[in-house]
Amino acid sequence: MLKRVGMVLSVLAVLLLSAFVFNKVAAVTLDDVTHHFSLGRSHATIGVSGGDIYAISPDGLSEMRLCSLTLQEDFVVRVAVTAMFTNTIGDTLPFLVRFVSLGADKPAGVDADFAGARLRFDGQFTELQSEAPRGAPPECERKMAEFMNQRYRICMVRASLIPTENAVFSAYRFDPFQMFVPQSLYALHGMEKSDAAIEVQTQKCPETSGVAWDVAIRKSLRVINMEGIDQVAEASGG
Repeated sequence: MLKRVGMVLSVLAVLLLSAFVFNKVAAVTLDDVTHHFSLGRSHATIGVSGGDIYAISPDGLSEMRLCSLTLQEDFVVRVAVTAMFTNTIGDTLPFLVRFVSLGADKPAGVDADFAGARLRFDGQFTELQSEAPRGAPPECERKMAEFMNQRYRICMVRASLIPTENAVFSAYRFDPFQMFVPQSLYALHGMEKSDAAIEVQTQKCPETSGVAWDVAIRKSLRVINMEGIDQVAEASGG
């Protein structure tokens, strides 16, 4: 009797775990959108844009926006993004749908034409060209020197993505190389360049933040499809 109960509980646990994983794999989130543009996770940071300067703490756990470069628009690429991101797991991996639904054509409570979740995204992608000038205002230069003297890495945002409807969230990618802060700049602001600054200036900026496991799985399975809104309307007969 106990053995039978144990088997039933084991089966239920497998089914619940399968349903949980399937629910995650069949989703589509803002992080799928940012990953499509090779950016990190979305952060609750207002209006991050290419050319923003950040100080990265010595332990790499915190990022503080110091200031922004004075950009020349000729070196800035701005692209308005209006697209529908669709999870096509129903078409791409029908066997997984059948497995989770115990062999049925579709999971319980899901329409017959199940194809996963959909997410409309409206926003702006901004990227600085590699040859963009890096001139900074005097106050910005002073802040960079002060924080680098405290062993902070000084990094510039190379690309960013900001949703139109929820600008409090942003995703961004740093340029791999730090901003160069020469000795003359320290002298200009009445400072000495510390040994810590000399040591840290050769370190690279952090890459994009880690990808959530469910986003990584959806990426590896290639179940996230991006279409322009015009294409979606045409396909639906709108």
